[in-house]
Amino acid sequence: MFYVPKNAIHKQVSRRDFLKMGGGAATALGAGSIALGLSSVINRRPVYAQSSDAAKWKQYEGSKLVFMSENTPPSFAIRDNLKTFYDLTGIEVEILTDHLPTVQQKVGIDLRGGNSDFHLNYIQDKPIGSPFADYYEDLNKYTGDNTLPQDPEGMGEDVWFENFQKACGVFYEAGRIVAFPYDCAVACSFYRKDLFEKLSKDFESEYGYRMEFTADTTWKHVYEYAAFFKKVREGGNSEIPYGYAQHQGNFAWTTQLDIQRMLFSHGRWTEFDVDDTLGSKDPGKTKWGDAQSVAVMTKFKEQADVSHPDNLANGTLELNTVYQAGQIAMQVQYHEFAASCEDPNTSKAADGKTGYAPCPKGEPSWIVGGGQAVNGTNCGIGGIGINGNATEDQKRAAYIFSIWATSKNIQYDVLRGLGGTPTRKSVLEIPEVKNARKRPTNMPNALTFDAVYDHGIRDPHFVLGPKIPEVNEYHKILATEVQRCVAGELSPEEACEAIREQTDEANGYF
Repeated sequence: MFYVPKNAIHKQVSRRDFLKMGGGAATALGAGSIALGLSSVINRRPVYAQSSDAAKWKQYEGSKLVFMSENTPPSFAIRDNLKTFYDLTGIEVEILTDHLPTVQQKVGIDLRGGNSDFHLNYIQDKPIGSPFADYYEDLNKYTGDNTLPQDPEGMGEDVWFENFQKACGVFYEAGRIVAFPYDCAVACSFYRKDLFEKLSKDFESEYGYRMEFTADTTWKHVYEYAAFFKKVREGGNSEIPYGYAQHQGNFAWTTQLDIQRMLFSHGRWTEFDVDDTLGSKDPGKTKWGDAQSVAVMTKFKEQADVSHPDNLANGTLELNTVYQAGQIAMQVQYHEFAASCEDPNTSKAADGKTGYAPCPKGEPSWIVGGGQAVNGTNCGIGGIGINGNATEDQKRAAYIFSIWATSKNIQYDVLRGLGGTPTRKSVLEIPEVKNARKRPTNMPNALTFDAVYDHGIRDPHFVLGPKIPEVNEYHKILATEVQRCVAGELSPEEACEAIREQTDEANGYF
């Protein structure tokens, strides 16, 4: 979701030969080629249900596909392992990557223009899937096709973690699937265990309880922890960092995700009265401006007031850098960042200093009119989908790449290498992954799996939406008004009302 590559464009195939899947090597098969679209070539040799697995994998030998992706760990690990796919299939794949907003613009132009320059798309659940879902191919037509190779575990909803398939692949109507879960970024709490232990007695003498992070740690506790760290820091102890910082900066979606976690944790509040997994093209008027939203906006502003002085400037990437640099003691961050925080060459929070816990829980006294306090947890579930404008043969060849790229072995390789975030349940059953969940570990992202896979993504803590066509405009509206409130330009009431008015207008409710 937020991986920053050294080289954003890949055109060569190279190294790592590990995947054994679908029948092994095949005899080279020749066929005529047809040039189609940007850097695209498609070849096809007919195969049948009774054909060998090797023939099914090789039926598009000599073809070339283009995959437009966000710069995430799977795309760069797969980029380095494309020779394995080429040897298996004879298909060349060019992987182009960029930051998510740029990817959204490029695929949007391609899809809406009726083109298929990018046969495969990275479908980030809300920013790309919500506005463009209708332009993608329904993958159900290929999962049961016995003339195509199939993953031995299958591609059904039950092979992925709970709700992952729905998050990135199902929009507005049940049944139709436009993407398979490719990677995920799920929020959890990162905190400096060493500093908590060092300062806990002083904190307890002032607040009357122990400073610790568990599944029962509330947003009120986080506020008090942050206020305490700030007091110590500004009281003259420059060796102690500030306590906390939020996701602000100019990436509007992650600002929306940041306040959404606090909102959902208090009574499971959501922005719209719609099915949270399917979303809606007609979401109705937003609930922004009600008493609960104002109450949480007030607390979000108070949290900002005790955060790092550069709070408003830090987007998600910058926030993690601040944590790695030892300038804050806590962050609610996406679990893919554990790998960087655990790197002793770049992080002052490494060497066992960081602990991981679920997202903070709602504070019961902050819930308006009753309701459940939960560990509000949200995510970005990135899927891999097929451009509906492509030819049928391009789609079939793209499906072959999709099932390979989301296979158990590939996800395990990414986890071991760049620090991936699995979407298949079976990856967590691999003995080496089970062992990696405890220190010492050679898969640092696995240290977050208790907080994320065992708790955060489970009901009632997980929130997926909003999945609405105008979601990107909504993110911009929300981020602008939240940041105006944090900066002191608007009161919480005024900010919530501004979000309500603009969101309703963007969705066509005047």
